[in-house]
Amino acid sequence: MEQTAYQMLDIGQLLANDATVSQNKYGFFLCRKGEADILLDNHSFHIEAGVLCLYTPYTFIRIIRHTDNIEGCLMEGELDTIQSALSNIPAAERFAIRSHPCVKLGTAECQRLEQAVEMLTARTELLRKAEKPRSVRLLHTLVQALLQALCLEVLEIYFNCTTIEELPQNREEKIFNRFLMSVFRNCNEERSVTFYAREQHLSPNYLSTIVKNQSGRTAIQWIETFTLLQAQHYLLQTRLSIKEIAYQLHFPDQSVFGRYFKKHCGVSPTDYRNRKRI
Repeated sequence: MEQTAYQMLDIGQLLANDATVSQNKYGFFLCRKGEADILLDNHSFHIEAGVLCLYTPYTFIRIIRHTDNIEGCLMEGELDTIQSALSNIPAAERFAIRSHPCVKLGTAECQRLEQAVEMLTARTELLRKAEKPRSVRLLHTLVQALLQALCLEVLEIYFNCTTIEELPQNREEKIFNRFLMSVFRNCNEERSVTFYAREQHLSPNYLSTIVKNQSGRTAIQWIETFTLLQAQHYLLQTRLSIKEIAYQLHFPDQSVFGRYFKKHCGVSPTDYRNRKRI
């Protein structure tokens, strides 16, 4: 089966997770129905039908709350795949995407985007089923061209629509969101609540109380979640050995990392890597 350079993601999977990180990927979400409040890095936004959200590599993403009927198109691609489309965009405008990631689309813009996505997914399905070498070669080239066209379509629509301002945050929300961003950046080396409390000049108990009140989860649980996300990324997206991953995550040795991973994931790092790659 021919591998494609992008992924159509299941919105249900994102809703089921506490948080995710875009790693080395660009992506977008077009909301078709329902509403949600989302956190992109430490900025929160309200989205509804017709809102397009873009995210850049290593963006921290969390759905704070959502209606039961939320639906949309969620797609992401590797950085090197999107790079040629981005080369036409001045650096200042690329930075604008990160600071103002959400825009409101009109009906015509939504239809344009849906048509481009439909064309790409239809040709990708043909590529997956293709058996003749010539068909595979031509369809692969076509899918690459359509992916570039979709990227340019998304960017053209984004820069011609009205940006959505971020939601105001109270003091506790700001503390909680700063905590999440710091854990995201530092969990490879720092896994104590004391470290993150000290960053914000708070006591560990006070920070823990705020985190629990804001999310229903403890600070330690969030630290474990991000550590495991990093571990899973290394296991699936790199060729690092288990020993090297343990070193990257600052565990004392491979066996300590293995016990930690199995305790939280139910399988050893090696089994996790093998099962997911089948």
